[in-house]
Amino acid sequence: MEALNLVHFLYQYSLQFFLEIFNSVLYENAHTKGVTEHSSRLSIVTKDLFQVSFNRVARGMLHQDRIMFAILLCRIHLRGVSSEPDYDREFTHFLRGAEQTIKTTELPKYEGLNTQQVESMLRLEQLPSFEGLVRFVDSYDSGFVEWMNSVYPETNVPICWKEITPLSPIGQAIHKLLVIQTFRPDRLLAASHIFVNSIFGEQFLHTAEQEMNLADIIENEMRSATPVLMCSVTGYDASGRVDDMATELNKGIASIAIGSAEGFSQAEKAINSAAKSGRWVMLKNVHLAPQWLMQLEKKIHSLSPHPNFRLFLTMEINPKVPVNLLRAGRIFTFEPPPGVKANLLRTFSTVSVGRMNKAPSERSRLYFLLAWLHAIVQERLTYSPLGWAKKYEFSESDLRCACDTLDIWIDTVAKGRSNLPPDKIPWDALRKLLSQCIYGGRIDNEFDQRLLTAFVGKVFTANSFDSEFPLISNVDGVEGKNINVPEGIRREQFVQWVEALPENQTPSWLGLPNNAEKVLLTTLGNSMIAKLLKMQLLGDDDDLPTKEVKKRHTSDGRPAWMRTLLTSATNWQTIIPKLKLNPLKRTADNIKDPLFRFFEREVNLGLQLLQDVRQDIQNVRLVCEAKRKQTNRDRELLSDLAKGILPKDWNRYTVPRGVTVIQWVSDFSERIKQLNAISAAAASGGAAALKTQTVWLGGLFTPEAYITASRQFVAQANSWSLEELNLEVTISDAGGQVKSDDCSFTIMNLKLQGATCKKNTLHLSSTISTDLPPTNISWVRAEGGAPKSSDDKVRLPVYLNQTRAELLFTVDLPVQGSTVDHSFYERGVALLCSGMTA
Repeated sequence: MEALNLVHFLYQYSLQFFLEIFNSVLYENAHTKGVTEHSSRLSIVTKDLFQVSFNRVARGMLHQDRIMFAILLCRIHLRGVSSEPDYDREFTHFLRGAEQTIKTTELPKYEGLNTQQVESMLRLEQLPSFEGLVRFVDSYDSGFVEWMNSVYPETNVPICWKEITPLSPIGQAIHKLLVIQTFRPDRLLAASHIFVNSIFGEQFLHTAEQEMNLADIIENEMRSATPVLMCSVTGYDASGRVDDMATELNKGIASIAIGSAEGFSQAEKAINSAAKSGRWVMLKNVHLAPQWLMQLEKKIHSLSPHPNFRLFLTMEINPKVPVNLLRAGRIFTFEPPPGVKANLLRTFSTVSVGRMNKAPSERSRLYFLLAWLHAIVQERLTYSPLGWAKKYEFSESDLRCACDTLDIWIDTVAKGRSNLPPDKIPWDALRKLLSQCIYGGRIDNEFDQRLLTAFVGKVFTANSFDSEFPLISNVDGVEGKNINVPEGIRREQFVQWVEALPENQTPSWLGLPNNAEKVLLTTLGNSMIAKLLKMQLLGDDDDLPTKEVKKRHTSDGRPAWMRTLLTSATNWQTIIPKLKLNPLKRTADNIKDPLFRFFEREVNLGLQLLQDVRQDIQNVRLVCEAKRKQTNRDRELLSDLAKGILPKDWNRYTVPRGVTVIQWVSDFSERIKQLNAISAAAASGGAAALKTQTVWLGGLFTPEAYITASRQFVAQANSWSLEELNLEVTISDAGGQVKSDDCSFTIMNLKLQGATCKKNTLHLSSTISTDLPPTNISWVRAEGGAPKSSDDKVRLPVYLNQTRAELLFTVDLPVQGSTVDHSFYERGVALLCSGMTA
């Protein structure tokens, strides 16, 4: 638990918190009453220790991190079970399997398996228990592909491992987890739940998922001197729960909003008074005053409060909150339930009946349209960066501001009338304010702005008062299956319609392809693995002296993490190419070439970084082999690399935040190979050869500089000004030839998300990502320097990688038929230079 802060700054726990868990399990345990037999009591206490620890810690964790903590508890539990092996080799593969090198130079092809699945399968086969996995997949015929494509493959995993002695349910669950990780990474979280259930039972995770009895916890578990930290995600307020609880328990409570000097003095007076009388105090939005919280934390330590006193602090999850306060308090996290339906119900619960039903009668429908827009805008954040390029802080305050704006404009136009014709509603003003100011004010990406404008324009129109107006067209890709706007003029009618919606909504409700869910689940699974790697403490072997660890220390004095790191470092050395990268030779002529200057910088940066990385990995190996004395830098390197964290000194170019070491090493190796080819071409053909070189744009350290250099090259060669040149992109068909001229350059390995391209024309597709063949970029001289607009083209972003954090440039591409622009923006269609993701 002490190391959970490596995963998230919020997870801080004091010694008192640990002692309260032990005290609860050992001395206040209802399950041990009447049980006198020693082994039975020990079994009950052990089981309850894990359950209580999980329950109390999980209350203060984000929902997506709970399964990660449960797996950590499973590993600890297995070390204490004498009848089960510790499965260290399997767990090491689970966390570090991607770091293993594949022994074949050319990947074989298997029906129904993509490249990533084949690589994972070949790595898994290196485990002794999975020897012969490839033969098994081959002999399973089409049945294996059918299983792989099933909706819930984790429920009937084929036994494709060897059992010399029959495995226990726990052993089977671990092997099934590895199979799912290999062939269906999007179901890894579901398989992890099954694994935890096999060790702790079906109720272990379920207990923490239930709605917690906050009143019982506050009254019976908490001490008066322990502050209660109500932490919520941005835009979600948990203070209402405290007010409801105070009413339920008939407690007096003083609520104070923090943020001004007046609020600070009021808070101190209220705390001093309530600490003596036993009342409750709630301080709202304390994250707005992190400096004052340090004073508050000292004040809490000096208090000798009444036993009934309780101090509640509501806040958004914010890294500026002092760590000592997080440790001193008891943390509860609150996240809104996901889904369009839950979001709509939450909105209607904040808007009063009188406000929504106020004349004119058209007002209620406008409120519904606003609630629908708010739900779509917020729920797409779940699928970021596909839904939005980044996680914008759309919140309840935006909704309140939009409601106020709506009321002002409607009241101004209606002038007290009971009805307002739809064509008299100021649609243009509402659309502009919503898309540019209220919600749009948070957006700093051109294409996210286009997306928001498209959503607002689609919903806020006079046609929305037609009974057949579709809120969503072609749900789940079914032609003609629409969700139409409800008929009604009163709030209760709209609420009734919302309550009748299905509990689960597919991504198509948000304008995304349905397999966006797969991308989201795969990302969450990878994130869980990365967090578990961060929790790989350097003292892992010293926590529980199991027979397995004792045996290892007897034969080898090194701890397990060091042996694992040595294996990983050896693999990294084999991945990084053993070539000699030569710098480009500068002459008086080629230094004038913009492309030469660009590639010279790239090769020099790559050469320096390659030397440093090779030296660091060699030093790590020597330390792990006990052939080198550790320096402070070595210790820092060992700490980062053992947890799969990229060392800061290696991070000299833009990569996704949170990228693992093996991802970085594999990507860096491909970059070095490209630079070596460029260096060889320049050595044999001079600077002129750089123009004809096919370039992997995402494999350059500064790809945007290449685009600029190519523009400068064309302008210089033709004596044109830079402002006259516009970019045109031509995507060849697979296997086709790329036509090139003096003003064009060829780039490769681009990826297209949300669409396919045939004959240089875009078609919307449910495919998340497709690899594009070599692509031609040309700089064309245009009169006046402005590109010609065309109705049959759509402007798309070109991002550096899958995080969509860095926009490199934009391209105009032809579209099929009369497909409208907003369909491409809703689907999140974009070009990516690299498939790298965190």
